[in-house]
Amino acid sequence: MMGERVACRYPASAFPEIEGIRLAPSGAAATLVNMSATGGLVECASRAAPGAALTLHFKGTFEPASIKGRVVRCEVAGIAADGSLRFHLGLAFSTRLALPNKVEDEAAERAPALSAPPSAVVAAAASASDVVAPVLRNRW
Repeated sequence: MMGERVACRYPASAFPEIEGIRLAPSGAAATLVNMSATGGLVECASRAAPGAALTLHFKGTFEPASIKGRVVRCEVAGIAADGSLRFHLGLAFSTRLALPNKVEDEAAERAPALSAPPSAVVAAAASASDVVAPVLRNRW
């Protein structure tokens, strides 16, 4: 694992330049849920089989304007007000995206706060074991 670059996942709000997504070849409109340099999660009204090849066309000023990928997973995300199903498509990009510097910089600033040293994890586990569990009695 040494030397591997980990792809951090960023919410859609980190990409204000993406106004929408169109999936090809179906032409279905989609909404970005989150994205990393290696893949993304989109919500749309159309189902896609895992392994299916797709091209994402980004509306707005995001670069690149499109990227090829494949469906890794497809699951029901919810039911719309009109009764139609909404799907989450997990996508793996065929090439690594070069994310805007501001997104990478924000992630670097948050990284120290998100990762705890092993000693802190052990201390937290030790303090959790000090909690006295309530005594349960069957009154029947």
